Amino acid sequence: MNKTLRNIGIGLFLAGAAFQIEEILTDVDITSTNAISQESYDQAQQELTDVKKQLAQLQLDLNSAQQAQTNEPKETAKTETSAEPTTSETAMTLSIQVGMTSSEISAKLQDKGIIQNSVDLDNYLSDQGLAGRIQVGNYELNSSMTLKQIAETITR
Repeated sequence: MNKTLRNIGIGLFLAGAAFQIEEILTDVDITSTNAISQESYDQAQQELTDVKKQLAQLQLDLNSAQQAQTNEPKETAKTETSAEPTTSETAMTLSIQVGMTSSEISAKLQDKGIIQNSVDLDNYLSDQGLAGRIQVGNYELNSSMTLKQIAETITR
């Protein structure tokens, strides 16, 4: 009986020691992994923000270049043939209702021919923090406006 009690006591002691060692090793691993993950996450978020800003600027530059390229042939055609009026500019009154999202507005503008790509405007509004500042109302927009001008108009 004495030997049995001693064996049980030794078994309990060893089991407790094993649990303590496991807990110590687990806490160290979680703490160090957690710190590295947070630093990596913060760095990745900063890089993502920088890339989004660069993308928004590139989209604006591309849109401006496309509009300039589209406008140049029109001007030369005007000087050559002044008898023909060349008005390929599309205009519309955009009616923004309560609850409309920037994606819905962008899609509507693309459907009406005001912008070439709805994703560009939607991304621009999101990247510039303007998606939540869109105002309800009616706005006169045309296809010669840049994404920035459209954004400024609908977020006043």
